[in-house]
Amino acid sequence: MILRAIFCSLTLLLSFPATAQTYRTLRLATWNLEHLADTNGEGCRARSDADYTLLKRYAEQLKADVIALQEVENEPAVGRIFDPQEWEIEISWRHDQNPPETCKETGAPMITQRTGFAIRRGIPYTRNPDVTALDVGGTNRHRDGVDITLEAGVPIRMLSVHLKSGCADAPLDGDDADCPPLRDQSKVLNSWIEARRKDGLPFVLLGDFNRRLQNEEEVVGLLGVRSGLTLSVSREAVSRCHAWTDKFIDHIIFDQKSKAFAEFTHFAELKFAEPEAKYPSDHCPVSVDVTVPDLCDAGEPAQCADSSSFKGYLSRGLRWFRRSPEFVAIVNYLFAQASLRVKEIAEAASPSEAWAVSLDADETILDNSLGQYENEYLGLGYVKERWDQWEARGAARAMPGAVAFMNDILGKQGKIVIITNRTAGNAEATYRNLTRLGMKDDRSKVCILARSDDDKKAGHEKEWQREGYKNDKDRRRKLFETGKASACWANDGNGALESSWAKPHKIKLWVGDNVLDLPKVSADEARREGLGALKFGPDYILIPNPLYGSWVVNQP
Repeated sequence: MILRAIFCSLTLLLSFPATAQTYRTLRLATWNLEHLADTNGEGCRARSDADYTLLKRYAEQLKADVIALQEVENEPAVGRIFDPQEWEIEISWRHDQNPPETCKETGAPMITQRTGFAIRRGIPYTRNPDVTALDVGGTNRHRDGVDITLEAGVPIRMLSVHLKSGCADAPLDGDDADCPPLRDQSKVLNSWIEARRKDGLPFVLLGDFNRRLQNEEEVVGLLGVRSGLTLSVSREAVSRCHAWTDKFIDHIIFDQKSKAFAEFTHFAELKFAEPEAKYPSDHCPVSVDVTVPDLCDAGEPAQCADSSSFKGYLSRGLRWFRRSPEFVAIVNYLFAQASLRVKEIAEAASPSEAWAVSLDADETILDNSLGQYENEYLGLGYVKERWDQWEARGAARAMPGAVAFMNDILGKQGKIVIITNRTAGNAEATYRNLTRLGMKDDRSKVCILARSDDDKKAGHEKEWQREGYKNDKDRRRKLFETGKASACWANDGNGALESSWAKPHKIKLWVGDNVLDLPKVSADEARREGLGALKFGPDYILIPNPLYGSWVVNQP
């Protein structure tokens, strides 16, 4: 039944009609919530239930879809304002300050201030690694930036920041003690901006810049960028939040590409109705609307009414992979079946048996489709340099059901060997990506074997003939099964990892997206002759991948 369902879904993939280009209007906002703690009475702004209720009421009035947040303690704190049933919450991974700083006015312990985002559920996005370099000096005294990619159409990188206070007007290179850290943070932001320009993707900076930036000279002075950035507020705009200043320090800043989507006439500052002394937070949120076009259907470019803002089109395979409910259902089902098989394996294994499940990484447990989505927006195919950067970025999402499956293996005392064609230099970034997604952090039970030149047939023909290798993962399978895969215990500090891995292991199940993820199989032979004794379900699970694979070069 499952194979029939996959066939039917793929048939629909090739036959659905093209649709006209669509647009989506979203409201972007930024809001410094002033020491928002997760518990009543804590931090420098001790709050009651009534205070949180008031903040929640203003959050509803804001009517925003994506809100950059500053001065929040954690997800539970934000969840008191933005209902987690309606909002996705992404908060900086910054460690708690230990010991905490002290509030100047009350002497109470200060919460650890973090940046983040609240994204209305149903709006697709990806979390990128935090910009930790904004903690200049690496002392955990300054706040990291939270980096997401909004995917409600054309992909847009967004960075939530909260820069050093106390240098709103003074020269960055002056004698004021608060200005040098801000100057150093400006260099970090400039590096991030230049990286985005090299990527070719639109981007938006949002947050509390603690700097009055209402003219180009001030923007250049802070960000070191000569041109191409546009504030959501004009030079003449007046802030009405506080009686003591009419200048903004909370900003939404667009680059040249994202500027095309902004509706600056819809900029707004939400002023609180209470007297200033009773404001629910010491910053008023600001917002601006954007209208984001979707990528056009690659099968019907004539449907694209205006392609001036992007070069590429969304391929049918990528559209199905990213937006089809059938794909999610199929992959969840396959991993559920794989978990049932792991249960059987674990129950049959002896206590002393070292058994493992072999997993491919890309489009098996890691969803890299955002990287391809960005490339298609830019009108690019596969570019090795961009793929290497994507691996190092560590922003892949989990495939549906994959993290639960991996943790199920580990919970049943099995091991995981991830045999991947990723480069060895990005193996650590891959491991961190997986743990951020929720995989249990246990290097004694999870090993990543990346590809090296030694695995390839070229230059190793005699070994391939002697061992009967059919694809370039076979050598790594043998090393793993014989306890000789030294990459499993690289950087072993005390010998514990080598003790765990340097012994024979039995691979009981293979999971991948390509027949080359199976032992001693070639694509041509599999197409002509099938997979021999290997059985779908008991021996292997294959995830459908319409994006790329050995099938792309198959001949009639």
